Amino acid sequence: MKFMLRMIPVIVLCLLLGSPALHVCQLAAPLERLPNLGLPSAYANSAKVPSVMWEELQQLDLKTGKAPASLMRFDGTIVRVPGFVIPLEDTDQAVSEFLLVPYPLACIHVPAPPPNLIVHVKMDKGKKVAFDFYAPVWAQGRLKIQTTQNMYTDSSYFMNGLLVEPYKPEKKAR
Repeated sequence: MKFMLRMIPVIVLCLLLGSPALHVCQLAAPLERLPNLGLPSAYANSAKVPSVMWEELQQLDLKTGKAPASLMRFDGTIVRVPGFVIPLEDTDQAVSEFLLVPYPLACIHVPAPPPNLIVHVKMDKGKKVAFDFYAPVWAQGRLKIQTTQNMYTDSSYFMNGLLVEPYKPEKKAR
């Protein structure tokens, strides 16, 4: 209980600062213990796949369902999104269906983020993905702007997952 009370201000602060995934991911523990998961290495060239950040995803208007052109250009395309895995299967090791959220343990012991900050991911061909609640990842796959419902909450996005790999900050162009 004390842990949860200490986490509430941290989560609120992260939400107020903007992209919680970016802030929390930079503070996360090393992820070298997680292997590159998903498709063969030929598909793992993430440098050519556009990254969609939480600031872009939250531009979807929850009341009207309208998205700006800057977000609509990603609808139906293969992208990568950073975040944390919330399993939708009852297992503690690997899952093929999960929610990708901007901060750890969202939807579990705290109120869920709004639907425009949740991506429902279903891995292609039932591929299993190892996860750690506190380890941020990059999820790569075909993103659709569509509402889905699950046992925890609604989400505004669905992704046919192709690859999940440990999060590493993108290098800025000089």
